[in-house]
Amino acid sequence: EYVVLALGEEPLKPVTLTLSKTKEVSLEVVAPLPPINTKSSSETYSLSRKEVDTLPRGNNNDLHDVLLTIPGAAYGSLKQVHIRQDHANLQLRIDGVPIPDTVSSTFSDVITPRAWERADIVLGGMEANVGNKSAALIDITTKSGTKPGFGSVQMFGGSNKTINPSFEYGGTIGEKFRYYFLNSHTATNRGIEPPTVGHSIFHGQSERNQTMFRGDYQLDNNNNFTFLFLNSIAKYQIPTSPGLEANPTILGLLPGGFTPVPSERVDENQKENNQYGHVVWRRDINTRNFFSLAGYFRHTRATFRTDPLNILAYVPEVEEPFSAGSQDRTGYSGGVRLDYTYVHSKEHLIKAGFQVDRTQAINKTRLFTFNLLDPNDPESGPIAPVINAGGDNRLIGWRQEFWIQDQWTPNEHWTVNIGLRADTVQYLRDEGQISPRVGVTYRYNPAHAFHAYYGRLFTPPNLERLALASLNLDGTKANPEDTTDNQPRAERAHYFQIGSVHALTDWATLQLTGYYKLANYMSDAHQLGTTPLLNYIAFERGWTRGADAALKVWFMENLSGRANIAWGQCKGYGLQSGHNLVHFEEIADINSRSGVHCDHQQTLTASGILSYLLLDRTTFTGQVLFASGLRTAEEGAKTNSSHSPTYTIYNFSISHVIPLPWHGQKFVVGFDIVNALDQKYFINQGEGSIGLGVSHAGMPRSFFFRGQWFF
Repeated sequence: EYVVLALGEEPLKPVTLTLSKTKEVSLEVVAPLPPINTKSSSETYSLSRKEVDTLPRGNNNDLHDVLLTIPGAAYGSLKQVHIRQDHANLQLRIDGVPIPDTVSSTFSDVITPRAWERADIVLGGMEANVGNKSAALIDITTKSGTKPGFGSVQMFGGSNKTINPSFEYGGTIGEKFRYYFLNSHTATNRGIEPPTVGHSIFHGQSERNQTMFRGDYQLDNNNNFTFLFLNSIAKYQIPTSPGLEANPTILGLLPGGFTPVPSERVDENQKENNQYGHVVWRRDINTRNFFSLAGYFRHTRATFRTDPLNILAYVPEVEEPFSAGSQDRTGYSGGVRLDYTYVHSKEHLIKAGFQVDRTQAINKTRLFTFNLLDPNDPESGPIAPVINAGGDNRLIGWRQEFWIQDQWTPNEHWTVNIGLRADTVQYLRDEGQISPRVGVTYRYNPAHAFHAYYGRLFTPPNLERLALASLNLDGTKANPEDTTDNQPRAERAHYFQIGSVHALTDWATLQLTGYYKLANYMSDAHQLGTTPLLNYIAFERGWTRGADAALKVWFMENLSGRANIAWGQCKGYGLQSGHNLVHFEEIADINSRSGVHCDHQQTLTASGILSYLLLDRTTFTGQVLFASGLRTAEEGAKTNSSHSPTYTIYNFSISHVIPLPWHGQKFVVGFDIVNALDQKYFINQGEGSIGLGVSHAGMPRSFFFRGQWFF
């Protein structure tokens, strides 16, 4: 049973809630828009389950599709989202525990948005308890069991050979244990964006299965335990390009009798296997002291298998280094985290804690290439036969984090967040940093607040992207143009932010934010060739800067919308590490006095959503996504000196609720159109940027249908 209190100008009548041993009593407070946050020094953004459900495709969207609706989010292919001009660098949390990246970053979502109850997103201005990944914090509250139980069965599918059945159920066992279970299986021929525009996709089939289990045990009024398990298993075909001509020079060097298949039938594949679990103990010591203690473990593996002879047959230029390679990357992470909160008084809220993490990364590599005709001349031609080189590299790293912060509110107008954190890491090198963080918020009145922030950031590289096998490639066509082998370093940055938040009326809120990050050893990551695994590089120094605006409007009870627009830039100077991954011309551009723009820079990004509810049963939603294009370059021009063409995507959906005669049950049907105007566009282009070498095309006009039975 639900008691709904609608907040308005009229005073509310007293309501008495009586707890029951057999039924839950819920209180839902409904207001046009959530109140603005007048104590935070960061830009905060929230996404509720309802807001996810009203998106085109509903809760069948992938994580990156949902994140593209927040300010400053640019899509970079392979399910990567770059926020505020940072390359990925996102931190996902569940139950306050950071979820470690998979080997392929966000390539295979571990947590599907259909499991979300809500997500609170923090952009910049991070408190002292946020470290490691800091471009954005996505703090997810997942669904959990209720009494009486609930469940749903859904079928989603349509264009691009997409089919996605899913099932969820949540309930209770006894009076103290709640549970929630979810399973989803997705098959599509667009698991990885192809290098070809339109519906013609070659060798692009993929399958992915996601499972989630959550259990909550309420020991007593002061102690709660949460158990979480996430599983994601996927396999992907690597999309190909048709009509390529085999290189006659290479054909003459391949084993006798070998005939290459047509280029669209080249057979490369990747399999992924990711598991994550944690146990969290929350305890209320008394009314002023609280803590949360978590232990977690992650296993992640990605296996890329090449098609060596066919890949070599289609090498376009024999003068440059080339090879075909298979990789098997595995990562194990485990750790503990403690968050402690002390309410000293109404003026002081103190937070402290620590986290210790151990990661083991394993990378097995096998390369196929040729010896050089002249071992002393890297530009000399290849000679038969095909050779292969293999290596197995293992790397263990430790990371320790400690922090303390005081949220001081001397009066109703001012809030000062003062924090200090210490980070240390031990991997290829030992590093550390003490990072002060100071944020000041001025609450002019309940409708207007202004904030400013300064903080130090310390971002060590992902070990899985560093664990490249050491191979002896001297005298082969796989030997890099630059063999400099600098050890990578953690990024160290100064971060500045100013902003404001305004309740323009009871029906509209506006956030305005500007930021600037000045970094030493600025981190980046790149795809090299068709292998959808990222490799770490770093600039000697660099900066990012930008500004964004976000607007939420409740036009009337059944019509709401939100929109945002963001401008930003990113530039790097001097190559600190990763020389063996980058072409000589690109290294020269990076080391030039003016540096280069970052691959993931998108100067202008905007999105908007409008949703209308008709007669409490039918929802119409329209969405627009604008992108000015990621960086590229014309032939012969400086690396990343221009950008890919701009594109604007329009998505629409309609969903209808059909009440069923059984108590509490309903059936929801929906129809979605993605890219309604069928714009042909590339997310990124293979030439003119650092490393890449392969293009990724966006989704053409696509139609999807969905039906979900709630019981």
